[in-house]
Amino acid sequence: MARTIRAPKHVVQQCTPLPLFSVFLVALCFAASNLPPASSADSCSNGLSLGSLVPFNTTGLTCFQAWPSQDFVLRFGKAAPGSNAWSFVLSAPDNGGYISIGFSPTGRMVGSSAVAGWVTAAGAGSARQYYLGGTTSRSCPPDQGKLTLASGAAAPTVVSKGSRLYLAFQLAGQPLTDIVYAVGPSGTLPGSNGLLPQHQDMAAGTISLSGGTSGGGSPATGGGDDDDDGGEGGEGKGKSNRSGEGSGDGGEDGDEGKGQRRTSSASASSSSGGAFQSAARRHGVLALVSWGVMVPAGVALARFFKRFDPFWFYAHVVAQGLGFLLGVVAVVAGFRLDDDEGPVITHKAIGVAVLVCAFLQVMALLARPAKETKASRYWNWYHHNVGRVAVVLGVANIFYGLSLANERQEWSYVYGIFIGVFAVVYLVLEEWRRRH
Repeated sequence: MARTIRAPKHVVQQCTPLPLFSVFLVALCFAASNLPPASSADSCSNGLSLGSLVPFNTTGLTCFQAWPSQDFVLRFGKAAPGSNAWSFVLSAPDNGGYISIGFSPTGRMVGSSAVAGWVTAAGAGSARQYYLGGTTSRSCPPDQGKLTLASGAAAPTVVSKGSRLYLAFQLAGQPLTDIVYAVGPSGTLPGSNGLLPQHQDMAAGTISLSGGTSGGGSPATGGGDDDDDGGEGGEGKGKSNRSGEGSGDGGEDGDEGKGQRRTSSASASSSSGGAFQSAARRHGVLALVSWGVMVPAGVALARFFKRFDPFWFYAHVVAQGLGFLLGVVAVVAGFRLDDDEGPVITHKAIGVAVLVCAFLQVMALLARPAKETKASRYWNWYHHNVGRVAVVLGVANIFYGLSLANERQEWSYVYGIFIGVFAVVYLVLEEWRRRH
């Protein structure tokens, strides 16, 4: 009887459940097989199926591949026959940044009026007009520009669908035909002030409007009259800073849209923006190393290492001398940026004040009196206080410059930590010096 009882137990033990990792593997394979595709492409051969997500009718719009390297697709056309309103839908991949389209009177970015849109990680969309008055974020204020955009229910909107952004808006009057496109840095969105981070890439192009005013006239942004009651779409041509060609055919009414890319003027426009950014960063690095690091370090050497005579003197002179030379180069590089908007003028003025203090220090070194003379006391007072003013203004101007450059906040955090540690060490050494 004992043996006949053990056999069923043995059989039960052989029928144990699947291991936990096998169940997890099956579930993982099932979930992977049901994942949506990573991205959804858009092309002019496909109809635009946004339904009620866009507040106006998008059928019959001309479509062309506006910027193939960034997969920008532009649809545009009259809102209705005889209407003075034009509808635009810009489609682009959602990289976590913004997309924008601007209308330029000159074919260049500066001076354009643009519409930019983005969607936050929480799914909230925002579309605003900007006036591109310069090459920095602060020179492109939000909710300004010369476009007469529709308001109310038909106000500009941006939709995220299938890993793509769709920026849709309507404007009154015949639009300008010189267009600029831009894509923002991946994962970086405008802050609470609405200022756009500097674009990651941009391209310039044109659109050709069919109808009575096609290819000529003087279109007025947001106010021109169109004498033709019909005609939608036409041609679109783009100039980009990347080589290649692209074209797309679309439009439900048989209109044709073509995209051509040329590397001439758009290349210059994009490269000039990149060159400005590189020059601004060189200026910032030079200023940070000179006024922000070497000059304060030279002050500390003279303050706390006088017991190591004459090492402290030569170390102080070398640190201050190199800081002064790099600081002069930084100031010259800053003036060569040729950016004269309000906040930048203040930044330049503070930089000039720091440079004047530095020149005064150099002249004071040449006129240094002997230690035994009575004038030495007054010289020391002058030398110490002018140096302190230069250090305080230099450090403050570096933080101010970082905010104007709209760089990532990590730069300000890192330099702020350095200044905090430097200040703590300075205070500790000052207390030690006072007691000894």
